[in-house]
Amino acid sequence: MKRQQGVVLLLALSLSLLLGLLAAQGLREALMQQRLMGEQLAGARAFEQAEASLIEGAALLSTRLPERCSACLPPGLPDGEPAPPWQATDSGYVLLQNLGESTRAASMPAGQPVNLVRVTAISRQVHGRRVLEAVHALDDTAVPRRISWRQRLEED
Repeated sequence: MKRQQGVVLLLALSLSLLLGLLAAQGLREALMQQRLMGEQLAGARAFEQAEASLIEGAALLSTRLPERCSACLPPGLPDGEPAPPWQATDSGYVLLQNLGESTRAASMPAGQPVNLVRVTAISRQVHGRRVLEAVHALDDTAVPRRISWRQRLEED
């Protein structure tokens, strides 16, 4: 009988070790899922901030039109807090670039002269930062009409 009780003890210890390993693996998976969810939440929050900044940047167009740029490449992205010519908004930062006049703007009547302005917006949040760009057409009424939009991918 005593020999059988030793086997039961060994079996119980083996089962508790196995259950402990399974519990540790489950906790590790839960921690990984929590980290991934945190990354997704930070990305969604950054996207909302960038989108709000894009709207705030379009509102700035009705107050003043930026100077026409000579080389109108999309701006480089700052690592930390942007410096001028970036403008701070409530939700993030915007950069306005006057691309010049066009009579062939998308979604506008053919032959109608409009000023094209690129609005680049970035989120205030650095972790998971999102960058959005929109091109607006301004006609004689100076009411901005968005004619294109894109989300820039992260650059390494």
